Amino acid sequence: MSDTCTLTTLATPCASCPWRLDATAQDIPNFDLDLAEDLAATCPDERGMGPDIGASMFACHQSKEGRELACAGWMATVGHRHPGVRLAVAMRRLDPSALRSGAAWPSLHLNYQQVLEKLRATSPVDEPN
Repeated sequence: MSDTCTLTTLATPCASCPWRLDATAQDIPNFDLDLAEDLAATCPDERGMGPDIGASMFACHQSKEGRELACAGWMATVGHRHPGVRLAVAMRRLDPSALRSGAAWPSLHLNYQQVLEKLRATSPVDEPN
């Protein structure tokens, strides 16, 4: 993303946002547990450290390939910890209000460890052939 680009996010978490307490893996279209596990690199770890400089951002699963939007739930919960998000705010490519949940928002998980625990528990089981 160039310095002149605006970092785009949705105004609120979508209905199937994994950060929502009321959404499960089965609510997410084309859910992929391996992809969900890989997204841990976009978030602080269990010690509250990270993510690393250069880490990708957590895109909304409803984004179009090549035109990704940052996940609103991720942004409001842990986005402030991401170096790329902090840089975008400092360079005025992202309004800091995107880092806060709104009054009418659904309840969100506090960290990605909680999200992953829920996704693992609610992931559809592949049926044997």
